[in-house]
Amino acid sequence: MNAQDLITTEPKSRMRKMTALVVDCGHPDFSLLKAATEELSNVTMHLASSQNVLARLRDVTPDIVVLDIAEFSAERAELIDGLRGQSHDLPIIVVSDALDDQQVRRLMKLRVHDWLRHPLSTVDLHNAIISGARSSKQSTNRVHAVTSANGGAGATTVAVMLADLLARSTETKRNGVGLFDLDFSTGACGDLLNMENTFNLDSVLSNPGRVDAEFVSLIQQRHPHGFSLYSFRKPELVTHLNCYELVLRLLDAVTAQHGHTVLDIPYYETDWRQDVLAEVNSLTIVCELNLPSIKQALALRNQLHAEGGRLPQAHILINKRRKGFFGSQRIAESRIKQLLGEIPYSYLPNEDEALSEAMDRGIPLSELNRSSRFLKELARFAVQKLHIEGVKA
Repeated sequence: MNAQDLITTEPKSRMRKMTALVVDCGHPDFSLLKAATEELSNVTMHLASSQNVLARLRDVTPDIVVLDIAEFSAERAELIDGLRGQSHDLPIIVVSDALDDQQVRRLMKLRVHDWLRHPLSTVDLHNAIISGARSSKQSTNRVHAVTSANGGAGATTVAVMLADLLARSTETKRNGVGLFDLDFSTGACGDLLNMENTFNLDSVLSNPGRVDAEFVSLIQQRHPHGFSLYSFRKPELVTHLNCYELVLRLLDAVTAQHGHTVLDIPYYETDWRQDVLAEVNSLTIVCELNLPSIKQALALRNQLHAEGGRLPQAHILINKRRKGFFGSQRIAESRIKQLLGEIPYSYLPNEDEALSEAMDRGIPLSELNRSSRFLKELARFAVQKLHIEGVKA
């Protein structure tokens, strides 16, 4: 068996790798913390001492820092303050022996993410690292997943237009906007925007470990409206053994580049869907204004939550709404509320003609009609339901 065989047959990890910088500050039981961190299969550990931690911080760029301190002295407080100065949002976990109330309050003022006490529990350490990495990511880079309840409901259109709205809004475009098409069977986002990506993914498909920020810059396409597009038509990737790892590594690298990333997620089941949705800030399920589609949206929402794990609140977006002369619609509002119960939902109007023309020309709808009712309602949805500030049609 050669090295290539080892790469393609290695079992897939079911959790995303995080990087922890574990700092030895002289506690006699540091070996216990080191051993506990080594047990965490989804954490890559790097070691540092209190003397070289700032240099290591620049080299490693960790998701989280774990400090094992013998005593909470002024020197240790200065070290934590120095780490905070190097990286304002970096989560810091402090592990120590028992502290008094005044010392705990001091830690809180230094804005550490968590404090753990010796003897250390591996479970507590794992939970602290997971929550710290997640809170850091959510406070800086936000990820918005859009998926269809059924084929043809319009999730890809919604994802493209949402990315365009974000890119044209002053408050969101400042930190960059990305649109990541995860339906490799069609690459439909690229088709809608007339932006075919011919980059060959085979090199990273055989070795997903090659995915990094430099690779992301190679595959990135820049739309004239200011957002970055990642969209590929590669059907064989969907069933490839390494698809799971490649998707998660790409997501880590792509979302790190943008303040907001919109994900177009296929409606069919994949082995990575649940893990991806557990890391997003918002989840929108798009359906049409007919009973089968609404029921499928409800079933998908219930299925995702039944599979367990952390999931954001799911919002159902009912697309292609037609209203009668007196504001009525074909399915009574009371019937929809009866079906969806407490699940939040919103509407998008039917603008088939304008959307079809935009698709034929390979442009966002805003370029055709910026005052479109579709865009106005989508902007309202982004502000009120997804809590994205500053989005305007």
